[in-house]
This record gives sequence, C-alpha cells and structure tokens, in this order.
Amino acid sequence: MIYSEYISMNNSEIEDIPLPSVYSKNSKGNNYFGVYFPLLKDFLTREMSNWIISSLVLVLFLIILAYAIFIIFRQKRLSEIQKDFVNNMTHEFKTPLATIKISSEVLKNPNIVNNPERLLNYATIINNETIHLTNQVERVLQMAKSGKDVVQLNKEEFDLKPLIDETIEKTYKVLVRSRGGDIKCNFEPKNIIIFADKLHFKNVISNLLDNAIKYCNHKPQITINCIEQKDGISISITDNGIGIPKDSLKLIFNKFYRIPTGNLHNVKGFGLGLNYVKLICKLHGGDIKVSSELDKGSEFCIFIPKKH
Repeated sequence: MIYSEYISMNNSEIEDIPLPSVYSKNSKGNNYFGVYFPLLKDFLTREMSNWIISSLVLVLFLIILAYAIFIIFRQKRLSEIQKDFVNNMTHEFKTPLATIKISSEVLKNPNIVNNPERLLNYATIINNETIHLTNQVERVLQMAKSGKDVVQLNKEEFDLKPLIDETIEKTYKVLVRSRGGDIKCNFEPKNIIIFADKLHFKNVISNLLDNAIKYCNHKPQITINCIEQKDGISISITDNGIGIPKDSLKLIFNKFYRIPTGNLHNVKGFGLGLNYVKLICKLHGGDIKVSSELDKGSEFCIFIPKKH
C-alpha cells in the first residue's frame, strides 16, 4: 500500500490519514484495493440510538409492570392473612368466653353452695380459661411490640434445668399424661448455665411444647435434649406429631403463617408462636432450625451462644 486518502461524507475535503494495521504489505508484491471506515462504530451507534431508547423504555415499563403485579399479589396475601388472623382470634377468644359464661351461670345457682366439690370444679374452670385468655392476649401484645422492634431483653445467668423442669411440671406434664403420652428431659451436663432473658426464654420453650402437643393426633412422646457445647447451648425438642410438609418448612417462622388444612380448623392458634420464637432466638444472637417428616414428627433445635 503506497497511497491513502480520507474521503469525508460531509464535504469534499481530502486529507491523508494513517492506515490501520489491518492493511499489511503483501510480501508477494500483488496490488489490491482496500476501503476503511474509521467512524463505523459512531455511525452504527447513531443509527441504532432510536432502537436503544425504545428498548430502555420497554424494559422500564416491564419493570414497573412487574412491580405493580408484585404489590397486587402482596396486598392480596396481606388481606388473606388479616382475614385468617381475625377468624382465628375470634375463635380463640370466643371459646373460653363461652366456657366462662356457662360456668358463671352455674355458679349463680344458690343450691351449688351445698355442693362444694362442684363449686370448686366450676371455679377452677373459670380460673383456667381466664389464664388461657390472658396468655393469648399477652402473646398478641408481644408480637405487636416485636413488630415495632421494642422488645427489651433482661439477660441474666441462670440454671437451665430448674427453668425447664418447672415449666414442664406446672403446665405440660399433666396435659401430656392425660393423653397417655410422656415427656422426657436430658441434660448434658446436669447443671447448664445459660445467659438469656428468663421470661422470654421460658415463653420460647412453652411455645415449642404447645405445638408438640397440639399437632399430635395420638399419644404425644416429647423429648428435650439440652447439651452444653464449646461456644453455646443447644436445645432440641423432638415430638411424634403430624410433621410439617417440606414446602412449609421455610414459611412456618413467618408471622401469621399457618400450614393450610383446608376447611379443617381443629388446631387453635394465630400463627404467631414460631415467629416469636425465632425473634427471641435472633435477639439472643442465636438461631433455630427445624427438621420434620410427615406423620413421623418434628425436631426444633435452638442454639444460644455463651456469654462473652
């Protein structure tokens, strides 16, 4: 190549420009003619600018549309959750109130004074249902506070065994045995010192034991294993209940979530318990995991780190 010229598309000016390296000299001495477009990329970019702008507008529109659809489905889900929560709360409050009303009507009978045993029986029923209502109200209030991130922990060091033994003896031992079941506790070692909020941690254990009993269609067999590890305390609660479907394992800790059972509502609850349990575990710097198999039971494992 011995000569080159640049021919402008805008005017008739001719100027010399350096040739690109792609045009190398032919060693055989043959002559050939080459055409080079130095502004080809700029030219193609200008020609495609309209298409690029249109594509960006289309992508933006699709993003807005997808977001709108997401919001619609989210609002629909929240509406269903609200409806289920109101229905569950109505059922939870209506049943004990009806029991209290019936018992109080019986106590209004003057002749019941002559039957102290019957009087004590109905007074006990009223007391138990009042405690049940108080616990339900407290649970709802706890979740309302947790939604505002105002849960205050009063951590202290205490022995884990007396706390769990007291919880079982006062509330769950009689309930489990009345259904022909059994509840066992294993501690390794016997004295395990844990650094946690005593009240909230007791509520965590109570929630898990409640579920182990409620979601069991036969004689409940519950085992609690507490093991002191190098970096924390591990607590597992195993039951022989109905189990949890695999597609629900990641959802059971969501607020208000309950495993779909169609039109069957034989198990009471708001869908708040496990969400509260996970929240308290996280606030303690720990975590909770679950493994389950349908018709064979579930195992919830809590890990609470040691005090630094």
